[in-house]
Amino acid sequence: MFAFKVGKKLKVFLPFSVLEKDETVCLYGYYKKDSGIFNVVSTEKGRNLRYLGKLYASGEHGDAGGRLCGYRTGDTAEFYYKGQKYETETYSLYLNIFSRNKGILESDVMRAKRAVILGCGSVGSLVALELARSGVGHFMLVDTDVLEYHNICRHQCGISEVGEYKVDLIEKRVHNINPAAHVVAYRNVVEHISQEQFAEFCVPGDTLFIGCADNRAADVYANRIAAAFGCAFLSIGFWERALAGEIFYWLPGENMPCCGCALGDGGGLSGRVSANNHHVYSNEVNIEKLKFEPGISVDINFITCIGIKLALDILNRGNGSYIPRLLNNLQQYTLVCNTSDPAIGGEMVEIFSYPLQVTTSLVVHFGKGCGGKCRYEE
Repeated sequence: MFAFKVGKKLKVFLPFSVLEKDETVCLYGYYKKDSGIFNVVSTEKGRNLRYLGKLYASGEHGDAGGRLCGYRTGDTAEFYYKGQKYETETYSLYLNIFSRNKGILESDVMRAKRAVILGCGSVGSLVALELARSGVGHFMLVDTDVLEYHNICRHQCGISEVGEYKVDLIEKRVHNINPAAHVVAYRNVVEHISQEQFAEFCVPGDTLFIGCADNRAADVYANRIAAAFGCAFLSIGFWERALAGEIFYWLPGENMPCCGCALGDGGGLSGRVSANNHHVYSNEVNIEKLKFEPGISVDINFITCIGIKLALDILNRGNGSYIPRLLNNLQQYTLVCNTSDPAIGGEMVEIFSYPLQVTTSLVVHFGKGCGGKCRYEE
């Protein structure tokens, strides 16, 4: 019983699009030796894609040099590798990858949507990958940092990627979910992205700026940039140790106070902290004197996922077939708690009535933060 061995599948996953033109093409993708599966992704060489072999035009035969050989047969193809015939299973990028979103998020709508993600750390990495899984077709990623060991316990990437720029890592992860996604990555801060770069990317009505850098000053600036291009803005920030968090959004044409106007100085309700560049290691002698921002992944992700749900609602404004999850129920400024116990979260969390509470009644007002410039008119 324990000696039973699972046989190999001997299968080729092939995009429908490869069969649309009757010509000899090179195949690139992945080969999984243990299962015996070839996963064809493209007919063009791409980063991280392996050359697998060839699919020959009708009537043509050849030797792919010990590689995968495919021959067209009517509306499909037969494949052989090392003398063995492989089963062919065709797929459509959007129909198959996003099939389980159907009826909730329509891929034809989502592929036109655009996300400007400012900060690709623990928050931004999760936001980017969840929006990619939701079918968002265009991403602008902005961050200056590289992945380091202290990031791993909260980031979507891991040890093998330490030392790489976070924007480059997230670009690869997005393409690993949706190879057709359009991604532009800037190893920079938002203040240094030019007006021309934003203008080239932004499409009013389809674009959402998302502040993920845990820096209120950056959020204030990003909200103003979003307003200048007629785009919506969403911010996801955290209190100390991620024991609570706050989500803020701004919609063009809705006569709403912007982030700078409503929360530029934090206001009386906010316990938000700003990230800093101090890295803390276990052998640090004066660890108690260093300023750092601990917080576990599950607490960060809980709050971030609420922000992502709001992001999807905002991106689907005007889509009559879409049913909003949160936008009709949450206020412009929302507090989310992971604990209401002051022994864990300190005095600030005493404002919450129960763990995992999400506020629905807080209201922000126009202030002096931007002199009324947030009263954007389309």
